[in-house]
Formats: sequence, C-alpha cells, structure tokens
Amino acid sequence: MRLRALRGWKLAAATTTLVIAVAGPVSAWHYAKWGWNDRHFNYPTKPSGYWQLYEEFGEPCSERTHAKVLGWRAWDNGRYYNVYFHRRLGWPASSNLENDVRGHIANQHLDQYVKSGIWGYNCRFIAGTYKWSTHAWGIAVDLSSRYEPYGRCWSSVNRHHADIWKNHRWTWGLSFCDPMHFQYANNV
Repeated sequence: MRLRALRGWKLAAATTTLVIAVAGPVSAWHYAKWGWNDRHFNYPTKPSGYWQLYEEFGEPCSERTHAKVLGWRAWDNGRYYNVYFHRRLGWPASSNLENDVRGHIANQHLDQYVKSGIWGYNCRFIAGTYKWSTHAWGIAVDLSSRYEPYGRCWSSVNRHHADIWKNHRWTWGLSFCDPMHFQYANNV
C-alpha cells in the first residue's frame, strides 16, 4: 500500500513539473507567480537599414525567421494566436520577445490591451513595394490589428504597452502611421 502511494506521489510531482515546464513559456502571465524577472539575455543588435538587417538576421523567409512560436491570447475574443518569430529573439538564444516583452505586458496587467489580430512572421513585401517587410525576417509583431489599422496615426489600444516594447529595443510603427506594428529594427 505504501509503495502505491509513493508511486502516486512521484507521478503527481512529475506531472506538475511537466505542466509548469510546458505552460510557463506559453502563459507568460504565470511568470509573476513563479518569480519571473526581466532577463535581458543576449539581445541581438538592433539593425538600421537593409544591409544591417541581412547581417544580423540573414535572409528573409528562411527557416530561422519563423523557428519560434509564442501562443498569445487576444483579450477581446479569447482566441490564441500563434506568433511565429525569428529564433534569435526567443529562448535559448535570447529572452527578448518570449520572456521580457511578453512577461512585462502580463506582469503589469496589460493583457486587456492585446486584442484580436496578433501576427508575427509573414513572408511578404511592404504593401505597394518590392522591399521586404520586417515580417519576412520574423522580427515584427502586429498586435490588436483589428483595432489599430494601418494608416491611422494615433493609438487607442497599443499605447498602453508601447513603452514596454520601446524599453526592449523595439520600434513602434505609430511614427509611420502603423499603430499595430512593432519591429526589432530601425529605418527599414
């Protein structure tokens, strides 16, 4: 009888450990309860212009440009969006997007300002051009796109967490009338 109870205890402990290991990175809002901290680990250089972008992140639309995924829940509709991004912005290469940006938004109780239309990697050109979008490198994230349309030069939703992105070296697209857009690059 004691042997069965001991086995049951070990199974419960192993299951709990597995749930924590898997759910932690996916559900950043739990980080605060687990002693989350802002790591600022091994951030890549933030490129300016296409030459530096190629030097730092390689070719657009390659395998590494969408090697990482972050499940992010939209507050307004409860849907989880898979945000694919460059492997250099996620663990173990870095802690930028997965831990630091996402963790701050959750820990400051700002998830209510992340609404439907959450996107990352997309192998495409900038609309109306033949220049690669930063989405093609997996270094751009669009948040609340349903509420923050391209062409609008003010923000109703993303303004609540824009400083978190800026503090982690991201450029906010509001300066070029794209309030949904955050990119890990300058002047592209």
